[in-house]
Amino acid sequence: MNILNKLTIKHLKMNKKRTIVTIIGIILSTALMVGMGLLLSSFRESMIKEISIYNGDYHAKYNDLEEAKINLIENNGNVEEYYYKKLLGYSLIDNFQDEFKPYYKVYEASETYLEKLRLISGELPKNSDEIIITNTFLSDNNVNIEIGDTITLDIGNRYLDDMLLTKEDYIEEEHLENTFSKTYIVVGVIQRDVLEDYSSVGYEVFTKSNKDSSNNIEMYVKYKKPKDTYKLSETIASILKIDKNQISYNDSLLSMYGASKYDNFLAGMSLMLAIMLGLVSIACIIVIYNSFAISVMERKKQFGLFSSIGATKKQIKKTVLFEALIVSLIGIPLGILGSYLGIGVVICILNNLLKGMIEENFVLCTYPLFLIIPIIFMIVTIIISAILPARRASKISPIEAIRLNDDIKIKGKKVKSPKIIRKLFGIEGDIAYKNIKRNKNKYRITVISLFISIVLFISFSGYLAYMLGGTKSYISAPGFDLVISYDSKANKKEIESIKKDKAVKDYADYTDYNLTTKTDFSEIFTDKMAKYVKDNNYDIESMKDIIIIILDDESYNNYLKKLNKKEMKPILYNNFNEILYKENSRKSYTLTKYKNKIIDIDLSEYNYDEKENEELKQISVIKDYYISSESFLSSEMFSSISPLIIMNEEQANQYNISSFANNPRNLIIKAPNYKELDKQINEKIKNGKLNLIYYANYSEQFKMLKNFVLALKILIYGFIALVTLIGITSVFNTINTSIALRRKEFAVLRSMGLTPKGFTKMLCFESLFFGLKALFFGLPVSFFILYLMYLSMKNIVEFDGMIIPWMSVLLAIFGIFIVIGISMLYATSKIKNENIIDAIFEENI
Repeated sequence: MNILNKLTIKHLKMNKKRTIVTIIGIILSTALMVGMGLLLSSFRESMIKEISIYNGDYHAKYNDLEEAKINLIENNGNVEEYYYKKLLGYSLIDNFQDEFKPYYKVYEASETYLEKLRLISGELPKNSDEIIITNTFLSDNNVNIEIGDTITLDIGNRYLDDMLLTKEDYIEEEHLENTFSKTYIVVGVIQRDVLEDYSSVGYEVFTKSNKDSSNNIEMYVKYKKPKDTYKLSETIASILKIDKNQISYNDSLLSMYGASKYDNFLAGMSLMLAIMLGLVSIACIIVIYNSFAISVMERKKQFGLFSSIGATKKQIKKTVLFEALIVSLIGIPLGILGSYLGIGVVICILNNLLKGMIEENFVLCTYPLFLIIPIIFMIVTIIISAILPARRASKISPIEAIRLNDDIKIKGKKVKSPKIIRKLFGIEGDIAYKNIKRNKNKYRITVISLFISIVLFISFSGYLAYMLGGTKSYISAPGFDLVISYDSKANKKEIESIKKDKAVKDYADYTDYNLTTKTDFSEIFTDKMAKYVKDNNYDIESMKDIIIIILDDESYNNYLKKLNKKEMKPILYNNFNEILYKENSRKSYTLTKYKNKIIDIDLSEYNYDEKENEELKQISVIKDYYISSESFLSSEMFSSISPLIIMNEEQANQYNISSFANNPRNLIIKAPNYKELDKQINEKIKNGKLNLIYYANYSEQFKMLKNFVLALKILIYGFIALVTLIGITSVFNTINTSIALRRKEFAVLRSMGLTPKGFTKMLCFESLFFGLKALFFGLPVSFFILYLMYLSMKNIVEFDGMIIPWMSVLLAIFGIFIVIGISMLYATSKIKNENIIDAIFEENI
């Protein structure tokens, strides 16, 4: 080891605080980069498992296949796994309880398909004479079937008159034809198959396929390369000579593999991810660069001495790079270890927060590529960050370095401060301003750290807003948990008891009524809505339908409270949500429909004479109403191009909508702890206390989507917290080091008579100037990045305008001064009372 390297190691040991600051910068940057990879890989792996549980693990589904065509798929070299089932027919359940689900839906399934079913008790069928039933069938019907029992089913096809029924809802007049009798031994009970349609008219039961020649086979395929699913499926379709429409895809699972048939979605998400990775990369580079830049500033005198005794520029460069190597060998491994510990803790928190809400716990997962790329990036970043200060160090002349007159330049006009500074802030403010001008390099490094912290915090907050807005728009999960439809036959006392149940947080009781209108609503369309209508070739006639939502009094009054309104008026709902599918494109629209302008709304309905000639007859005109984007629980269900007006029963009568009373009513319920309430409602239905038209547990049906959104929120909030912590640590370390490097300067000021109070005031003014300068540059750049995000998301989600997280902006503005103030107070607490002579002659920090 040469003498310069030995001196570098000795310098690192003598200046422990500064060395630790540099290593911490590398640790944090490495932890951030590797942590991003760990988060992405762990989240991706966990969501693949979660989606597979709820939606199945297949990539593509081939419908209505013939037995002969199965062999062509199973022998395809691109297929990793396949499984299938075929519908034998329907059989009527004796004494069925659910009037909308009166059948057994009997399937023959391949052995692989049966193995994917979740067995509760018993065993899987070994032949076509054995059958398994679902726990939902047993719980929903009053039957006494146990494992080992034999059941005889009359299996046939559903018909209404001469029309074959396939996927239609149950119709009371339908019947079964072409039936055959089959006796089965019940060998097991399974959980409801994840591939079963909730709206099916029958409970699925399974026996083992005997592989006889037949058709109507549903085949599920997993490919070796999920990314090629769409391309491979279309190729196979052409080989089998079947229509592409016979193939459906597990889109949610494929999206986890980065596969999508919608090019605009991939382009938009890739651009958004590139923006975030670019931000993090720049932050890491600047954090590490600052550490080396501060180190070089501190060692200027040393480098000057090296030059004076014959060290070449090349040798000085190598000295700085050797220092980078030493701190890298310590910082990078610790950063990797820190990222595993940090992400491990985040995953533990996620698992605890989502306990009971997700089927599979999140597991820390590493994809080698997500580990190798960040490490290579960090090595390159450190080399670049060290080379620039190294070149600067090699250019330092011995005289400049020893006198340190390169950092502090006193030239009349350049250091002169505006008179307003002294008037506003006094002599301490004047000194603070001049100090900043004299110490440009140290000042610049501090401002850059503050600037990066502001940009990162606001940008990631904006990223959260865009991701949640886009996700909510795409998944269309309702804002409620349970929905009940009932008519005059229902027990009103039981309905009221459900409304008042302690589990119910909010509810809306309404009926909907369709009318038509002569009013041209395009007169008050917003520009974006008008553009949407024009781009998609809507004509005026297609927008003549008008939906009237008639709430009960309590629901209506609660809605008025949300609007902060007291006077009872109809409400024109102002939100529009739509997902538009075009070739290779899927785009979600979340728009405000109308300008805040009142026009007369005509309410009309069609009357028919004896010859069934239609006549449009006006029943009333609404002249005064509210326009609101505030939704009540189910308003998103009616978000369409048609106008939606919300009123109560009294207003409905006032506007001559009298026949609404004959319509069925809907009760939608928001109940965070919905499981117990769901159990009670089902029991009341079974016991005959509730005679309902329809009941559904939407929360269970959309459970996977809700869990996905919740997990996404927690992960992004966690990442914002991590980025904020790194930003605060970077600012704290930069200010702490900068103040430590100015010990001599502060000692000289105190020797000239600067009092402790004046010293504190000076530092406060410096903090103010730092914060204002950082905000001056940080806020415009943050808004520019938010605009780039808006442009990237605009390809897949159309918002009313750019989303700005104003709360995060305010937090950044106030938070930056708090962080600077605390950092300054801590950094100066140890030096403001130390011996002036010792400080002037101290060489190491």
